[in-house]
Amino acid sequence: MSDGITRTWLILLVDACQKAGLTPIPKDRFHRIIYLSNCLAPLFQETPEAARLVKFRRGPFYPHVQWQLDHLGAVGVLDISGLSYIRDEVGSWMLASYGPNQSTAVIIERLTMTAYGRRLAEYLTEVVFAFAALRGKFWDEVALHDTNYVGRGEDSMINLDRENLSMRTAEHFQTLLPAGIRPSQRQELFVYLRFLERLSEKGPIAV
Repeated sequence: MSDGITRTWLILLVDACQKAGLTPIPKDRFHRIIYLSNCLAPLFQETPEAARLVKFRRGPFYPHVQWQLDHLGAVGVLDISGLSYIRDEVGSWMLASYGPNQSTAVIIERLTMTAYGRRLAEYLTEVVFAFAALRGKFWDEVALHDTNYVGRGEDSMINLDRENLSMRTAEHFQTLLPAGIRPSQRQELFVYLRFLERLSEKGPIAV
């Protein structure tokens, strides 16, 4: 994807997080939402913004997306707060949280003047509100139980273009319904995230 498309996703996703009451959104949690939005994009006939990533010990993380996210903060399109640096058993890490500001609102108004911008905003809002509807204590766990993410070793490649197990699982739930009943895209999204929440109840897993 181009830098412009990546920035569009990020701006609209931060806006959706604000609407759902999740801002300022911590960096690690935001990358988890980005990851889930990529996995489930085909449900809404969207193309994943970033279909490939390397499994990271701290959880889903996109270095090129983080660069764009910090760029948007540096030029004043997004607000960055809670900036600090830590060092733990995994290594050095920057903590930060992101939220919208007045500049964000102006840009969103322009982005949603296009059919693509409106469609993408609607999809990302659906993802974020489904995520926000989960119990808060599992927000940082659900992505780690995603069917594309579990069972892979650290530093292994996840390629959603080649195989998207999240979509396969979400579509499988349709087969469990009575004949003639077809769930909406919103319902499929919600059911899949609820499925991940139930898996999270069993306890954290190694990332």
